[in-house]
Amino acid sequence: MNIKRQRGFTLIEVAVVVMIVATISAMSLLAINQAFDRRYSNEADRLLIWLQQLSERSALEGAAYGVVTEELESAATQLRAVVYYRMRWVAVTSPEPFILSDDASIDWLLDDADKSEELLPQEEALFDREGTEIERLLPEIAFLPDGYIEPKAEIQLGFEAVPERYGYQWDDAVSTIVMERYRQ
Repeated sequence: MNIKRQRGFTLIEVAVVVMIVATISAMSLLAINQAFDRRYSNEADRLLIWLQQLSERSALEGAAYGVVTEELESAATQLRAVVYYRMRWVAVTSPEPFILSDDASIDWLLDDADKSEELLPQEEALFDREGTEIERLLPEIAFLPDGYIEPKAEIQLGFEAVPERYGYQWDDAVSTIVMERYRQ
């Protein structure tokens, strides 16, 4: 009795396996793209929370808090909180500086404000104990204890890899910062 055994796979079996692999690959690519998009929206949400912290601190402590932009050695940008104390802006350690990702950019769109005009008056010259003049900090915006922001501004956060931009504006009705998402 000579029985022939089938060797290999049929065309239908191969086609089914190829369809399953293609479906899994497509779903994986979609998930990876969504994860990258979430990364950018998460950074935008973290910036909103950081700015709201400054606003709430200003109201609770009765002090003006400002935001200074600093370039780091690694070509990244960070936002540092400063407080108005004894006629000058002083950097604070809490909240920690907000470090933007490498592909992020921030734009300050100031309304009716002259950038050369100081938000609050400062001493003319500041010196450390050795007699060296200290560089004066000039914040981009300041949260005032009475629930306002000066100057009126929109902060825009953008990323090179995605067409969306995130805008942050002060809403006088609710005395807080609100975020909007724009498409370029």
